[in-house]
Amino acid sequence: MNNNQPRTSLGNILVVDDTAENLRLLSTMLTQRGYIPRCVINGKMALRACNSNPPDLILLDIMMPEMNGYEVCQHLKLEPKTREIPVIFISAKDEVFDKVNAFAVGAVDYISKPFQFEEVLARIESHLSLRNLQKQLKEQNVLLQEEITSRLAVEKTLQEKNQILQQEISTRRAVEKALQEQNLVLQQEISHRQRAESALLKSNQELARSNAELEQFAYVASHDLQAPLATIASYAQLLEKRYKDQLDSQGSKFIGNIVQGCTRMQNLIDDLLEYSRVGRSRKPFQLTDCNHAVEQALANLQGAIREAKAVVTYSELPTVMGDISQLVQLFQNLVSNAIKYRHDVPPVVHITACKQDENWLICVSDNGIGIAPQHQKRIFQIFQRLHTQREYSGTGIGLAICQKIVELHGGSIWVESEPEQGSTFYFTLA
Repeated sequence: MNNNQPRTSLGNILVVDDTAENLRLLSTMLTQRGYIPRCVINGKMALRACNSNPPDLILLDIMMPEMNGYEVCQHLKLEPKTREIPVIFISAKDEVFDKVNAFAVGAVDYISKPFQFEEVLARIESHLSLRNLQKQLKEQNVLLQEEITSRLAVEKTLQEKNQILQQEISTRRAVEKALQEQNLVLQQEISHRQRAESALLKSNQELARSNAELEQFAYVASHDLQAPLATIASYAQLLEKRYKDQLDSQGSKFIGNIVQGCTRMQNLIDDLLEYSRVGRSRKPFQLTDCNHAVEQALANLQGAIREAKAVVTYSELPTVMGDISQLVQLFQNLVSNAIKYRHDVPPVVHITACKQDENWLICVSDNGIGIAPQHQKRIFQIFQRLHTQREYSGTGIGLAICQKIVELHGGSIWVESEPEQGSTFYFTLA
C-alpha cells in the first residue's frame, strides 16, 4: 500500500533509449523516487506505447536506429491524443543546433549526457508540475466560457492566449512567466464580469423603479385629468344646447370638434388608466379557464360584433394560472382590434390553442387588413399607431396593454402578418 500510493500520485514516465544500461539506470532512479517507469528501446515501440496508454511524461533519446528522437517527437505532436505529453530529450549530442532542433519539434527540455540523477528528477518534477498547471488553467478556461455572457468573445480571447502560451513555451522561465500573465488576465476578466453583473443588476433595479414611477405617473396624471376634461365637455355641450340658435355653422363645428376631442381624450385616459392598473395589480394568480375569459370578452364586445357582422369562433381553450380580469382584457383587446382593422367584408376571427413544451400557445387569427413586417414590433409600444384617427380610431395603448398582461403571466406575444392577408397574434401562457 505504501509503495503504490506515491507512484499513483507522481505519475508514469515512458523512457525511450536503445541502450539497455541507460534504461536500467533511469528506470531504477524513477522507481526509487516514486514514479512508474515504462521502458522501450526504439521509436516505433514508443509511439505504440503512447497510443495505447499515454504517459505523463516522456524521456526520449535522440540517436536511435530506424526512427530518431526528433521524428518520434514530431509524430507525437501531430496526434491529438499525444501532442500535450511533455517530451524531455536526453542525449549525448550537446551542440546548440541539436538543442534548438529539439525545441523546434516540440520538446519542453533538453538534458545532456552524462546526466546527473538529481537534475533529471528536478526537471521531470518541474515539467509535471507545469503540466498540472496547464490542465488547471484549461479547466478554469472552460468554467469561464460557461459563465461569461459573451461566450464567443471569451473563446476567442482564450484561443489567442493559448496560442501565445504555446509560442512562449520554450523554457521553464518563459512558461512560468506566461502562466502568471494568463492568471492575471483571468482575474481581470472575472473582475470585469463581476462589475458587469453589478452594473446589470443596478440597471435592472433602475428600470424597475422607472417603470413603477411611470405607472404611478400615468395613474395620477390620468386620474387628475378627468375632472377638467369633464368640465370642458360639459361646458361645450351646454354651449351647444343653450346657444345653438345663435351660432353659425362654423361655431357649431368648433363646438363639435371640442366634444369629439374630449371623447378621444377620455378614451385615451381610460386606456392609460387601464395600462397603469395592469402593472399595479398584485392579485395572486389562480387557475383560470380561458374559455370563460373569451366568453366574457365577447359579451363585452357584443355591440361591436353585431355592428360589424363579425364571426368570432374559438376551439377548446386551456385552463392556466392567471388573473381572470387581465385575461378578459387581453382577449377583448385582440378581438376588438381584429374587428376594427377590417376590410369591407365582415370580420372573421378564430381563437385556438396548442401545447408547446411546458406552456400553452394561443393564436388569434383574423381576415383583416394585415400589418407590414417592418411595423410588427413597433405596434406593441405604447402610443404607437399606424393609422390616422380618420382611418381608424384608437389610442395606441391596446396592444401595449396586451404585451404587459402576457409578460406579467410569464409569456411573450408576437404577430405574423402580411398586408391585406390578415393577421395572427400569438402569445404563450403557463
